[in-house]
Amino acid sequence: MKQIVNTGNGSYDVLEIHDVPDLSPGADELLIEVKASGLNFADILARKGQYPDGPDKPCVMGYEVSGIVA
Repeated sequence: MKQIVNTGNGSYDVLEIHDVPDLSPGADELLIEVKASGLNFADILARKGQYPDGPDKPCVMGYEVSGIVA
């Protein structure tokens, strides 16, 4: 599985693509075979360090996805 990881505040160069093991869903979760993902305006502000409630770095970017429920 690939993740877009925000390694710090800054331009697009703080984003890294990491290969990580596939996740296994829990009993009350589902697995999505992602076909497309996106970064929204809040993600961009968080990457720049300008979003008030932005996550601590490093963090995974791209919570908006579409795909097939596996």
